[in-house]
Amino acid sequence: MSWLARIEQTCASFIERTFAKTFPSDLEPAQIARKLVATMEAKTARSDGQMSAPGRYDVRVGPQDFVRLESHRPYLEREWAQMLREIAGQVGIVFTDGEPSVRLSVQNGIPMGTVEVAPFDDGEETRSTSKRPLALQLRMVEGVPEYGTYPLQKLTRIGRSEECDVMLVDPAVSRHHAIIELEDGVATVHDLNSTNGTLVNGVKVESRRLEPDDVIAIGKTSLRLEAVGG
Repeated sequence: MSWLARIEQTCASFIERTFAKTFPSDLEPAQIARKLVATMEAKTARSDGQMSAPGRYDVRVGPQDFVRLESHRPYLEREWAQMLREIAGQVGIVFTDGEPSVRLSVQNGIPMGTVEVAPFDDGEETRSTSKRPLALQLRMVEGVPEYGTYPLQKLTRIGRSEECDVMLVDPAVSRHHAIIELEDGVATVHDLNSTNGTLVNGVKVESRRLEPDDVIAIGKTSLRLEAVGG
């Protein structure tokens, strides 16, 4: 059996026992798993009889898919990494950057139901974020309620729905208006195809990395990003 056939066999077996029963109708885990394997295959290099490939991969999905998958994020990232580990062991691929790891991230512009996968360098991200504040929060500047602060979580949902972490009483705000993703002290706001859009410092955005003192305006509501304990 060729190494490509062994990869496909191991991938199919892993998907069947890990994702198929839990996510029987969704695109994601199974399709993303196959995309991860295809990316690892494409990045595999052969030298002196040895096969090597990157072990760290960034799985990028659009905001709406990210919101739906985020609650399963630790499980999915762990199982995707385990799948790459098993496949590499079956065909003799050595990872060039240690144990495999996979992270799920959000990116505007990716259509719902599709995914992008690319290797990433953990060291570069760590260096770029090492001086970020310890914590971030949103402070109400204008709107209802008239005051209040909202500590940012890994994923903070903003909108009129009671399901949102920041629930706003503003008819100009969509039920699920925007999300803020917090990763290693870096906050990024993503508009969720809202009716009236999301502005940062007066500029309409689809996706924007935030800095302390940036003001997010949605509808008639304004929220300022603040560093806490930086």
